[in-house]
Amino acid sequence: MQGEARRDDVGVVAAFVFKLLRSATGCRQTDIAERLRVDVSTIQGWESGRRPLSALSTTNLLRLRNSLIALGAPASAAKVLIDAVEADVILSTVIGAGSLVIDAGAHPLGVAVLRRSLLALVTWPFTGVAPAPLRGLGTPLGRGPAPTYPQLSADMRDRFFDHMLTAADSATSGDAALLRRQAVYLLGYDSRPGTMAWLTTEYQRIVRANGATHTPAGFLLGRSAALGLARHGDLDPIRRFIGTDLTEPQHASANLVYWAYWLGEIPEAYASDGDMLLGGEAVWTGHRLMGHLLNHLDDPKHADLNAHTLWSLVLARPNLLDTGPVSRSEASTKVEVALHDGLDQRAYRELSEVYFATRLAGR
Repeated sequence: MQGEARRDDVGVVAAFVFKLLRSATGCRQTDIAERLRVDVSTIQGWESGRRPLSALSTTNLLRLRNSLIALGAPASAAKVLIDAVEADVILSTVIGAGSLVIDAGAHPLGVAVLRRSLLALVTWPFTGVAPAPLRGLGTPLGRGPAPTYPQLSADMRDRFFDHMLTAADSATSGDAALLRRQAVYLLGYDSRPGTMAWLTTEYQRIVRANGATHTPAGFLLGRSAALGLARHGDLDPIRRFIGTDLTEPQHASANLVYWAYWLGEIPEAYASDGDMLLGGEAVWTGHRLMGHLLNHLDDPKHADLNAHTLWSLVLARPNLLDTGPVSRSEASTKVEVALHDGLDQRAYRELSEVYFATRLAGR
């Protein structure tokens, strides 16, 4: 099960996930090495990232995951190991390229519409925020102080975001629309001042383009740029986006479909935003989306979009207030808590309408 590592592999995400899972079993490195029938140096290499888990064959990776579950690691957390390896592949590709251009058809961000579960792992080294399935695992077992999330060097971080800028600037053809949109989204995690200026210019360009946001690709590109700026504290673009683009019924529907896909309610994978919006329109329930939005109304950077999307969801599927995973009384309480004077006027009005809907539902 030892595999061969390539020199350009980045293995920090899967390494950290493996260390968390090993710790969750209560096993020391020597214990788990004996259980897995490998050398202790192999375990140490997996946990440090020096021997990336992406070098394992798919068969051996699945066996490793199953062994961790058998030893007591939570199955829901162990499932993340496979996505963690894919996150490392994305990081390896992007960091290895730096400012070089990769054709959209060969780029991991250009061939599949990614979900929150995977992108939360890709961005973990930049945010320090663990993906939800891993948050209950505590800190890794070890000697002395240790990092609490996967670490990248300053040079690796710069190379990652340098490539995102390169990809966004070079992906101008229709075939590269997905790469551009997903690169723009990830630039929202870059704290360098120059990137903030780039995102501002990009959003203004999208707004000026005649009809650019009236296509699925243009609509989601504008959404990604506005969210990136919101992550940096500039809320005006996302509020403008909500007040213009999301007032159109087709865009309101597309926003809900994308949210459902992002959260995993739409199981099918898609190679383009357009295919995802078309193919996923009829298959999502809104249950997971309702629960997520109600639990994230207090997010200061995304409260406006979350509030508007919840309002739009209740209008589109009012039965969710009675049949969804959250009771009416719980939903009413969460919305009431989120109503405060600091909200944008539109968000306050829309949440107020949702609050009254929760009070009236089922009567």
